[in-house]
Amino acid sequence: MRLRFNPFQIFRSSKTPAGLYARKKWLQEQNTAPWKADFKDTVQKLLSLQASDGSWGHSVVETVQRLFGLHLTVRAQSEPIFKGLEWLLYNTLEAFPRKRVNLRESLRPEALKNLPFTMGCARLFMTGVTLFLASIFGRENDEKILELYESLNQLNRKNNGRWCGWSCSNNILRAFIVHPTYAKSKAVDLAVGALAGIQHQSGEWPRQIPFYQTVNALAHLDIQQADAQLEKAFNRIYETQGHDGTWGRSHKEWKTFLVIHALKNKKEL
Repeated sequence: MRLRFNPFQIFRSSKTPAGLYARKKWLQEQNTAPWKADFKDTVQKLLSLQASDGSWGHSVVETVQRLFGLHLTVRAQSEPIFKGLEWLLYNTLEAFPRKRVNLRESLRPEALKNLPFTMGCARLFMTGVTLFLASIFGRENDEKILELYESLNQLNRKNNGRWCGWSCSNNILRAFIVHPTYAKSKAVDLAVGALAGIQHQSGEWPRQIPFYQTVNALAHLDIQQADAQLEKAFNRIYETQGHDGTWGRSHKEWKTFLVIHALKNKKEL
């Protein structure tokens, strides 16, 4: 292990979904009374105030926040999760054929905090998050889900590794890497190759490509081009760890979570 400082301190007593995941998986606190109490409280809050249509606040971003939080905590499919996914899928299928989609809500970084997604056009944001959540909750082989994946697979190949701008491409790549079939697709090879072509020697990518989310995404893959990029990026990570064990100037817990998850996926930690 090349880390200079203990990276787990920030998660102690954390009640965020990422913090609870870290306390369970990495700190082995799942059998302790404090973790159980914090887990129950957080899950109750995540499930609360769901609308009858399956959404939370009739908001795409809020619904995604809740569903991703439930992925990090309860993990398994449930009726509220099913209803939330159905609402997202319905709205995504309505939006996908259109060139322009107005969400009527912000996709700025603060609205997307603690999510593995980034700013981009509303249409591909909705599509990426819906495919990602459907796949991680066991609906990766639904007919409509596969149709969306295949459409995006063809678009990527047509654009030689890109789905749209870099931020949009990040959101779609995130969906592809969690699908058991499309994670091994030509589109993923092309997308990873496109990232390799613009990675700096420092391990970072151009500013519009989120460093920590991209590192975490690539660490899910078993591709030589991904590993070559991670080697550079991990060197950067080892160099920039803070004295408190964290990474980043803001949202430190989330960025540290993404880093540790990536390091563990690649058996670097």
